[in-house]
Formats: sequence, C-alpha cells, structure tokens
Amino acid sequence: MAESEIMHLAADLSHIHTDYLWRAKGSWLGYPYYAAPEMYEDCARIAERGVMDMLFFGDSANTSENHGGNHHAAVRYGMRWPKQDMMPLVPLMARAAKGVGFGLTMSTTYQHPFHVARLFNSLDHITGGRIAWNAVTSAYKNEAANWGFEEMIEHDERYVKAREHMEVTRALWDSVEKDAIVFDRESGIFADPEKVHLIEHKGKYFNVRGPLPVLPSPQGRPVMIQAGQSPAGMDLAATFAEYQFVGRSSAESMKKHRQTLDTLLREHNRGPRELGVFWSIRIQVADSEEHAIEMENRYIENIPPEAGLIEMSHMYGLDFSTFSKDMPLSELADAVKAQNVHWGSFAEAIDTSDPKMTIGEFGRKNAIGKTLALRGTPKQIADKMEELHDITGRNGGFILGKGLEIPGYLRDFVDHVVPELQRRGLTKTKYTGATLRENLN
Repeated sequence: MAESEIMHLAADLSHIHTDYLWRAKGSWLGYPYYAAPEMYEDCARIAERGVMDMLFFGDSANTSENHGGNHHAAVRYGMRWPKQDMMPLVPLMARAAKGVGFGLTMSTTYQHPFHVARLFNSLDHITGGRIAWNAVTSAYKNEAANWGFEEMIEHDERYVKAREHMEVTRALWDSVEKDAIVFDRESGIFADPEKVHLIEHKGKYFNVRGPLPVLPSPQGRPVMIQAGQSPAGMDLAATFAEYQFVGRSSAESMKKHRQTLDTLLREHNRGPRELGVFWSIRIQVADSEEHAIEMENRYIENIPPEAGLIEMSHMYGLDFSTFSKDMPLSELADAVKAQNVHWGSFAEAIDTSDPKMTIGEFGRKNAIGKTLALRGTPKQIADKMEELHDITGRNGGFILGKGLEIPGYLRDFVDHVVPELQRRGLTKTKYTGATLRENLN
C-alpha cells in the first residue's frame, strides 16, 4: 500500500495514562484528567499540524492477574490499567482535525466479523474515510475469562480463527459495490440489488449470510493493520494487512523483519509495497542528547523497581515474581513459548540482548521502554529516522510510542522534529487526499 517512499507518521495513544506515566509532572497539564475529551481533541490538532497520518489506539479487555496470582500489582501501579474503550472519542477527534486518520483495535478472537465490519464501515462514514482496523488475536488469560472462556484458544488456532474472521470481514465490506447506490428520486430506486451481494459464508468459526447493510466505505474499505510478530502473525499480515505495526530494538532486527516480510509477501503473490511498516520508536527531544537522557532519567526515577517484572508477567503469561531476578533471561525461553502469548517479542529480546542478561536486568530495561529510543536534538533524531527509513526500504514510516509526558512529547515532536523532516523532503507538508488510504499511498 505504501506506493510512495515518503516517511509516514503515526502516534500510539494506547496507554498514555498508564505504566507510570501518570506520575510524570508534565502529563495532562491543563486537563481535568487523562480521559478528558479535550486532551484527545488537542492531540488530534497537534498531529494535524504535523501532517501526521494516524493516531492509534491499541486495546485489550483485561486486567492482568499474572503477577502474584491476582490483579493487585496491575491495579496498584497502574500497569496497563484502566483501559477505557477509546472508540467513542474518535468522532470527536475526527471533527477537531480534518486530515488525521485513526487506527482502532478489535479482536478476531472474541468479536464477531459482522459486528466488526458494520462498526468500522460506519466509523469510516463518520470520519470521512479515515478509519483503520487493527486486527488482533487476543492473548491474555483474564481477557479470555472476561469473554466467557475458561481457557485461551491455543496460539496457532487463534490465527486460524483470525484468518477466517478477516476473510469474512473483507467479504462483507465488498458485498455492496461502490456504485450500488442509485438514489434516483424520480424512479424511486434507492440502490441496484444486482450490486448488493450475499456472501453465504459457512466456516469453522463463523456462519455469515450477508450482505453488509451499510453504504460502501468512503475509502473502498477501512485500512487493515496487523501487528503480530510471531511466524503466524507475520504470515497473517502478509496475507491481509496493508500496514503492520512493529517494535524492534535495533536497526539490524528491523532490516531482518522487513526481509522476512518481503519473502512472505511473495509467497502470497503480493509485492513488498503492498504492505508498509510503521516502526515503533520512542522520541525524546532536547537541546542535546545529554539533556534528553537527563529528562529520561527523571522519569525513570518514578518507576518502581518491580515494574518491569509486573509488565513482563502481563506480557508473557508467567508470574515473574516466582523467579530469581538473577536467572538468565534465556532460561525462560521454553516456558514463555509454552504460554502462547507474544513469543515473537520475547524471542527478539533474547536474540538482541547480552546472553548473560538476567530477568531483573531485562525487567528494568522493559519498564523503561521496549522500543528503539531516539534521543537528542531535532537534527540528531531526524538523522536517525532517515537512516532507519533507508535501511528498511523506505516502505512505511514510524509510529511514536508513548513519551514521557502527555501530550508534551507529541507537541515537541511536531514542533521541532517534523519541520526538520519536512525540510529534507522526508515527510508531507500537506495532506495529499481526503481519506486515510489516499494519504498512506
């Protein structure tokens, strides 16, 4: 989908109030609390000022119970908790900023494809064609319990279900042809029934008759995003997605990921530019690299010593409070893999870390930030972004991971780094189309 080589820009607003960011003195200044609609409307305006393509909201309907065997640690420290449904905020943000697109998450594991197709198509109309669906396979025990399942579906089977779900969703979006609506008052014909189709899907997990009772999507169909980094997740992205969100910790692992993705795309008779990548990065802008690190250290001082282990318990399905902090990270590889959750990111951590790294050391690193951090002056950050964009084939762009203060980190990026990127011709100076799909091409 990324036909142009321009650098596309997005920002992840998924957990900007959790994971110890609520302790940052500069977060939510001037707003009554983190969920205030005014703050998100302002975030949209800031993103529009930077001609950013998308604001993104990840989601999972769970309260982690992995650390210590209950929900206390997650709730006590605000670790990925609480999580409101951010979908109601999107129409407000879309009205506040006319160019920005919005990525929203719904689960192929627990939510029905008819509901997903109808809701996202409707949102696409409300926003004027600026919606993307981030299709996820849910991987948390508490989330399974909240949806009424005593056991999580096994990892590979979740992807079997996801594949069927995405096929059905796409078929529903295509069930009403783009020129089906006649709307002829004189003849009394609203739509041509020959251009509205049943899909008659009968599968392993879903039976859906169709058609979708919604007008054709303004952008043909909402943009499809996938973020899985396991082999099954990569294959699903190569089959269906138009963009993938990827967190890698080094330029070399980013390059390797892109090469693997291109191989899978060829196997599915797709070209490399049919699937762009938004690489996750964390930005800290300052007047020098030393000052940026100093700012980061002030944030790190607010993070409890056990924070990383709590988040690792949440991510990888094990209770890390039961292991010695001096245990080498690599010794837990088999145990994590057996949990069927987020194995791709854990495997990448092992591959790119010192073989002697302990659980405690990795936990601390994990709490501070799992994605590649770019710190320093606007020029230093733009230099590194340009280098990474070149290394990965100029095929996509970057999504900003949560910064240290909200919405200050987004404002700093737009006011200081974006002008440098625009000066180099790396990013847009104006939106090129009315829809998200047009702006991402």
